[in-house]
Amino acid sequence: MGGTFTSYNKVRAGAYFNFKSVPRPMIQVGDRGIATIPLELSWGKTGTLIEVFSDELLNGDSLAKVGFTAFDSESKLLNLMLQNCYKVLVYRTNTAGIKATATLTSGEPDDEVYPNTLTITAKYKGTFGNKIIISIVVNGTLFDVSTFVDGSQKDKQTVATVAELENNDFVDFEGTGVPTPTAGTSLTGGTNGTSAAKATYYPLYLALLETAKFQTLCCPDLADADTSLKTNIVTFVKGQRDDQGRYIQGVIANYPAANTEGIISVKNGLVVNNINISKEEATAVVAAITAGAEINESNTNKIIQGATDIIGKYTNAQIIDALNGGEFLFSSNSRGEIKVEKDINSLHTFTQEKNYAFSKNRVIRVLDEIGTSIQDIWEQSYMGKQNNDTDGRDIFKGDVISYFTELQRISAIQNFAGADDIEIIQGTDLDTVIVNAWIQPTDSMERLYFTVNVIG
Repeated sequence: MGGTFTSYNKVRAGAYFNFKSVPRPMIQVGDRGIATIPLELSWGKTGTLIEVFSDELLNGDSLAKVGFTAFDSESKLLNLMLQNCYKVLVYRTNTAGIKATATLTSGEPDDEVYPNTLTITAKYKGTFGNKIIISIVVNGTLFDVSTFVDGSQKDKQTVATVAELENNDFVDFEGTGVPTPTAGTSLTGGTNGTSAAKATYYPLYLALLETAKFQTLCCPDLADADTSLKTNIVTFVKGQRDDQGRYIQGVIANYPAANTEGIISVKNGLVVNNINISKEEATAVVAAITAGAEINESNTNKIIQGATDIIGKYTNAQIIDALNGGEFLFSSNSRGEIKVEKDINSLHTFTQEKNYAFSKNRVIRVLDEIGTSIQDIWEQSYMGKQNNDTDGRDIFKGDVISYFTELQRISAIQNFAGADDIEIIQGTDLDTVIVNAWIQPTDSMERLYFTVNVIG
């Protein structure tokens, strides 16, 4: 974005130039990268958070966890996320499905009970279980029992009896006698089940997140009409930040009414690798790039890899209005690349306590890092362990100074003067320590005002 300027009041990131005629003269630390998402799946644990790492989507280990890899169409959102952060906590929203099964029998039945019975049950509910095939081949006096998924062998055990079989990542074994040879028996009957109402599973999901470590949560299934649920997300995030000291951010589509640094409101969607990503689904992308960004890094002007178009294009005036209203959106640069317009959250009503700086996600990442790390230092080394006297407080002050010095070294903060910017005193109560610190977060260059003076 560029253009001319008459005053320093531009909203959009870009370079602004003025050309004037003038007379001829006379003589620039954090552990980040975890996001979370609720998804409907055809495989995977229910009632818990499933950890999926970026390398697992590529090496195939994700198959046992969520039923797909980076090369499957179901991976659309998770794949986009794990291109920008290293771990995603997935909550499976559909829990009412059925596990696929198969039963192999042989021998003369006694009262309709076969002496050799092997029941194979898929590890999880879902249609993915129907892709599992069990092969049993005679190997001398033993049996080779193999588990195949989509034609690929995932497990092989050589046993004499059914009781010796051990459960694997895909199936559970149960039965008696010896295995019954089969060239290939498919598990059948697996169903996904539909997701419960969003108002039912979101409270369960959020309850799990209260004790999980992550930086951002996204809500790709919350539409414009889901205002009450969006309000619940805002309440949850504020509670975590303000009451629990857990500095997370939520990403919701089209909800600038949140008006808080803890919520990012996504205004438009994308086309990535010829796949349409709605503004609701784009919350997954934004959550991932936010979690994956370092504390000394801004996502302003970040190019979205694989993106070729925008779903929901806006004029210059509309973009300015959106930015002023606390909306995060995608736009294109002069080369036609799809980028983040400006790395902001939904805070757009500024006060003396929370000014414009608090709307910048890079600044919030720094402040959140400080809150998280100082709390960790306090709990691990000082709380209940160190005397609340001058010596004890001086030791704590030294650790805080060292920490802020490191933040300054990596350009997360600036103009830190050391001991002069940290005040640590005893509170009214004997066990209370009061700290006042003065820091200035470093932001990225975004708006350039460039005056070219033409000498005539």
